[in-house]
Amino acid sequence: MACDHWIGAEQRYCRSTNQVRHFLPGMRCPAHTPNALKGVPEVPPGPGRPRDWATPLPPRTPTARDKRPLAAVKPTEESR
Repeated sequence: MACDHWIGAEQRYCRSTNQVRHFLPGMRCPAHTPNALKGVPEVPPGPGRPRDWATPLPPRTPTARDKRPLAAVKPTEESR
């Protein structure tokens, strides 16, 4: 994998293979990440996905609202 950043002044792609990671605009080396191009520090890597995301939701108990029948809709004069 190589960096896909276009260096316009040099009319070429970066093509660095050192620590390349995937971003929305494509593969980028540390010098051409979206934050590096803006001059903003990189966000430190986090622990990953929150633990409770992996836990399935408990089954929901039906409420009185769920058990009532659907209301019948009376036809209007326009629909006849």
